[in-house]
This record gives sequence, structure tokens and C-alpha cells, in this order.
Amino acid sequence: MIKKFQSSDFKITNIINIIWLNVILLCNLFFTNNINAQKTTIEFNQKSYSNDSIFVLSYTDYITKRADTISKGKVDQYGHYSCTFNIDKTINIFIPLDFFKLSFFVEPAKKYTIQIPQKKKLSVADELNPYFEPIEIIPGIEGSDSTELNSLISEFDNLYDSFLEKHFIKAYLTVQKSFTDSTISNIEKTFYFAKNNYFETYMQFKFNMLRFMSYQRNNDYVTKYNFNNEPIELNNTAYMDMFNNVFAHYFSVSAIKTWGANLFDDIAKAKSPAAIRKTLKNNPALSNDTLIDLIILKGLHDAFYDNNTAEYKSFPQKQLLMTLDSIIICSKTAELKQIAKHIQKKVNLLLSGTKAPSFSMLNQDSVIISLSDLRGKYLYINFIDTRSYSNQNDMALIKLVSEKYAKVLEVVTINCNNSFSKTREFCNSNGYKWQFLTPENSKQIIKLYNVKALPSYFLIDPYGKIILSQAPAPDASFDKVFISILKNRD
Repeated sequence: MIKKFQSSDFKITNIINIIWLNVILLCNLFFTNNINAQKTTIEFNQKSYSNDSIFVLSYTDYITKRADTISKGKVDQYGHYSCTFNIDKTINIFIPLDFFKLSFFVEPAKKYTIQIPQKKKLSVADELNPYFEPIEIIPGIEGSDSTELNSLISEFDNLYDSFLEKHFIKAYLTVQKSFTDSTISNIEKTFYFAKNNYFETYMQFKFNMLRFMSYQRNNDYVTKYNFNNEPIELNNTAYMDMFNNVFAHYFSVSAIKTWGANLFDDIAKAKSPAAIRKTLKNNPALSNDTLIDLIILKGLHDAFYDNNTAEYKSFPQKQLLMTLDSIIICSKTAELKQIAKHIQKKVNLLLSGTKAPSFSMLNQDSVIISLSDLRGKYLYINFIDTRSYSNQNDMALIKLVSEKYAKVLEVVTINCNNSFSKTREFCNSNGYKWQFLTPENSKQIIKLYNVKALPSYFLIDPYGKIILSQAPAPDASFDKVFISILKNRD
């Protein structure tokens, strides 16, 4: 018996093909990275950091600026630290060290013995200041010479920044092409001996950016001659700095141009990456398909945040999310798929109804508590620092909340002073029995929950989903809000 073909068969076949395409992309990314990856080692000796935990981080993409930990470990009692990780390309890494932040470039299959400053602890005022930024420094690297990548970039940046500091107004306001080009030529000659591919691209796009600021101010010209015919350099900081500058707010800016008039409907009505791609190709400066897909990701990312301003055209958020979902399913490369997923995670972060960021920390009884362990009740999560007098005052009120709603609500306090012993002492001296957790690295959990100030409060449902990412404090209107939630549930 011959089965009659139905449209549903076609849809199912398409879905299966898309699933297999995604599996193949992920497998290719996994195996390619593992085949090409080589061991890179970082080590230092600095006794002032004895027994401290060290985290090595790197941006996984430069559109969302998502930072992931690529290695973590402890300094031994003598001040020696060593870590090894696998990379398949040159990357920029950073290591937070309280008052300082180390930042430098590492290449595959190399060993870096670095010199770091003596430990400088943050003052209590700095730790409680949500706007504190550590001092960024480039560590000395033992055995490096003028051809080593960090030496090249450091020397180049000194010359480049010195020019901007002294002559930016002249270059920018008077638009003297010959003056800018002459400076570029002189700096370029200084590095005639450099044969590092990463550095050559870095220098090229730093110069391109200088020309863009000085006299090549037509975005379409820059798109055509600086990007369209060049390789995509997702891990080169200078390339991505210029990319993010040139293509900032791209959908809002392009939608008012003749060639981009369909952009709004491509998102609001069609919700189609293919339609957006077709519209962008109306721009004579754009023909590189991979570049266009990267621009679409940048455009979607910025459009989510342009909606909160009066300066840029707004796009409906629901349709932006649906368009992003389509890109995740149909991305042509694993790298673009990864960026799309990062954008999705960033824009969905802490939205009502989304999954709360997971964590795993020690409580005051030395038991590791994970977010998943706390399901079954509502969670009232609060971030505090016990050294803050105002934070301490809130604890007495939280104790009342904990006791009043004990049957349906679990209170979880995250103490952000990185001291397990201080957390335990604080609980014991005050008789607090609810969960007090101490993160190994408070900066990570603070970033994960987008905490801007201490104390901060979050309300999570029994299934681990966010109800309120800016929940009321116990002395505000928490009772009223929570009782309303319980009534609506019933």
C-alpha cells in the first residue's frame, strides 16, 4: 500500500534534518577544537597569594562580553601557582586579583611564567562599592623579548595611545588625512620585524579604527573596504572593537535608510533571519554572507537594549526573541550558533518565568547546597555583606520572614565577603538557622545574578524559575507581594 504524502511529513522531515544539522555542527566544533587544541601553561610565584583561589577567565565572544572560567586552582602554601589548559587559538585572558586584574594574551602550546604584584586587599569600602573596578595591569613575562605577542601589543598600544592623547583633536576635528596616514606609517615601520599573525591583524584594525575616527567616517565605505573582504576575526580584540563600533545599533540606524526600509517588517512580521539577510544585501557594501550573519547577531543584541531608549528605533521584543531562536536553529557555523545562544541567555537573564541561574556553595554547616536542592518551596534569595551595618539590620527582619512563611518559603542568604568562617561566626552569634551560603568567588555569583548593590533580593518559584529579580526588601512590601502570589497560585 502506497502512503499518500502529507505536508506534515515534510515538516517532520525538515525538523529531523535541522536536528541532525545541529548535532553535526556541535560534533564538528567539539572534535575540531579537541584535535587542534594545545596545552598552554601559566605559572607564578608570589607568597602573598598563598592558599588563595585563582580564576583564569576569557571572553567567549566579544558581542555579549560573556566571560567564562577556563581554569581555576589554588596557590600553594609557598606562593606557587600553575595551571594548564587547552586552547586552539590565541586568546586574551584575565585573572582577577582583588585590587588588580591581570590581562594578557596567550598562544597555544606556550608556557607563561608571569610576574605579578604583591597582593593588595580591597578596603571594606571598595568591597561594598558596587561600582569599584580593579586596576588592570599587564604582567611581566619571564623570557619574553620584543617579538613576543604581549611585548608587541604593549609597545604598539603605548605609541598608539600617546598619539591619541596628544593629537586626537587635530586628527578628529581638522580631518587631516596626510597627518594621520603619516603617523600610521611611522608606527608601522617601528614593527617591521613583527611576524605574528594575531599582532598584524591587531595593528591593522587599530589603524583602520584610527582612520575611521579621523577621516574615513562613512560606515558603508568602512564596511566594504575594512570588513567585507577581510577574514572574520572573532578572537582578535582590535577587530571586534572596531566591529562593535562600526555596527553599533545597526538595525535602528539601517531601518531609516532606503535600502533598509524592510528591516522592521523582517523582524516584526516575518521574524525571519533570511528576510533580514536579504534586506542587508541591498546595501552595496555587503556581500560576505558570514559577515552579514555576524552583523545580524550584533543588530539583534543591540536592538534588545535600544528598546529602552528614545534615541533609537524600537523593535518588538517577542519578535526579536523569535528571530534569535531561528538563528540558533539555522546557524551555518558553530561559532555563530554559540554567540546567538549567549545573546539569548543574556537577554533572558532574570526575566520573570526564566530559569534562575544555578549555583553551588557551602552553607554555615559545611554542606554544599545547590539551587536544585532547594526546589519544592518558594525561595527568597538575598545577597548581603555581613560587614555592612545596614545589611546586618535587614537580617532581623529576614528572620521574621523565615519563621512566618516556613511552610512555603525557604530563605537563602548569600554572604558576599568570601569568608566561610565569618559567615559561620555571624550565624552562630545571632542564632540564624536558615541557609547562609558563602561563594568561593563572590564576583562571579554577583555577575550571574546581575547584582548592582547590596542588599539585593530575588524571589524564585518552587520549580526554580524567577518570579521577581528585584523582589521587595523585608521592610518594604514583601508581605503584600508574597501573599498576593500565594493567592494567585491557589
